[in-house]
Amino acid sequence: MNVKEYISSGVVESYVLGLATEAEQEEFELMCKQYLEIAEARNAFELALEQQIMQDAPAPPAFMKERIQQAIANETTVAEANNIENEVPVRRMNVWKWVAAASVILLAGSIYRGVTANKKYQDLQQANNRLEQELNQSKENLALLKADAEMLQKPGMKMVALKGTPVAPNAYTTVYWDTTGATKDVYLLINNLPQPANDKQYQLWALLDGKPIDLGVVDYDVRQRRLLVKAKNVQNAQAFAITLEPKGGSVNPTLDQMYVMGQL
Repeated sequence: MNVKEYISSGVVESYVLGLATEAEQEEFELMCKQYLEIAEARNAFELALEQQIMQDAPAPPAFMKERIQQAIANETTVAEANNIENEVPVRRMNVWKWVAAASVILLAGSIYRGVTANKKYQDLQQANNRLEQELNQSKENLALLKADAEMLQKPGMKMVALKGTPVAPNAYTTVYWDTTGATKDVYLLINNLPQPANDKQYQLWALLDGKPIDLGVVDYDVRQRRLLVKAKNVQNAQAFAITLEPKGGSVNPTLDQMYVMGQL
């Protein structure tokens, strides 16, 4: 048997922390009797665990020492009174009062260690739950990005580059228009648009014979989760543009707030 591999397998920690099954506990205890190195590893981990717990333990309040000393003094007074009354010396009382005090301290330490271990387990469990939630969210976001990427590769998907106007020369977005589909879906890729104010929102327009067609407001924050922003469908269009409007959108575009525009 490879003792080092057995120790490094985590069985020592599982046994000491009470996570091992009954069969694993029996096997481990047998191994400790047969191999001194395993028993020493168990003792070392128990000592390290105890030192860590005691290191984190808060100092006992000052009144606890005073109360224990008072209780011991009361015991001594009663014992001396009994000695005088019965004229029989009671010498074992001094031993028992210290045993009682030590028992109280050990019990308090055991309770504290139990509470501390339970608290650490709960913290680890909460951290594990958070990581699991983040992992699930990452998987969901990855699936959405993959679906968006596949959407761009559909046959008949037209791409329209919307370039910045004098209002925002560096702005740039891309419109993808499924011209072959029955619904004529429209998607927007926000390449570079300034963050709008809280009371403002971007609005996408299709232009046909110089007339604007509302394709809906743009959820700017959706770009953190999706590659594409789904807009309203349009059957015919000659150009696309984006304007900055009051939150909720406008019936007609605010032309002096046109950020990008592009023609097919």
